[in-house]
Amino acid sequence: VLPCGVGGRVQVSLHFESLCKQCQIHVAAVRDDVLHGGLEVSASEAGVAQFLNMSIDYYGNIAADGTCESAANGTEHGPAMCVTDRYHLCAQHALPTTSAAPDATRWFQYVHCMFQNIDVLKCGSNGYCAEEPAFRRALDTVHGMCSSSASVDGDAIAACASGSLGRQLQAESYDRTKRTRRYGFAPVFIDGNYLEGADAFWRKTPDQLLYGRTLLEAICTAPESNQSAPACTAQW
Repeated sequence: VLPCGVGGRVQVSLHFESLCKQCQIHVAAVRDDVLHGGLEVSASEAGVAQFLNMSIDYYGNIAADGTCESAANGTEHGPAMCVTDRYHLCAQHALPTTSAAPDATRWFQYVHCMFQNIDVLKCGSNGYCAEEPAFRRALDTVHGMCSSSASVDGDAIAACASGSLGRQLQAESYDRTKRTRRYGFAPVFIDGNYLEGADAFWRKTPDQLLYGRTLLEAICTAPESNQSAPACTAQW
């Protein structure tokens, strides 16, 4: 969880699994309702991306021998998820928010695309690819498409994900989510503070609009936010 007010922006810290269907719905809410809400009306007035810093951390377990999620092999939470986690994390690492590149969500376009193509990454089974070569083909296809559509360096992300840096980022991310497990699955933190209720409707009725509204309201009322932004003053 990152501290509050990084660079004069609202810090939004999310916790997901990279092959989770419910997470896919809520990532769509972040894009559609928080970052780009109202885009069809006015691009200059849409969403709240202009005053956000955002991060996503992931759930997983790395064994003492360095293997990842080997106990969950044969499920959607197995080693394939560890691989896609690294791709997501390497995109965040490669595209940080800086004064020269102030768009805090450049990496998110890639990650959003990866989430929205989970069915392909699971070989259409809503579970997992039964064969490793089939998963690798699916990953190459989706990663290539998402890199291109988001205008990011796909080769750099893939090199990071397959190397020591990707494994370091993964271990650090898993450690951060372990420290927040007392808040339940997929908590949200705004400026370092736990957002009550954002994770209360996950399993039975994943609700994209409710999740998006909950996040947007919390962001718009945070001290660092631009509370006069059209996205914050619109009637929902």
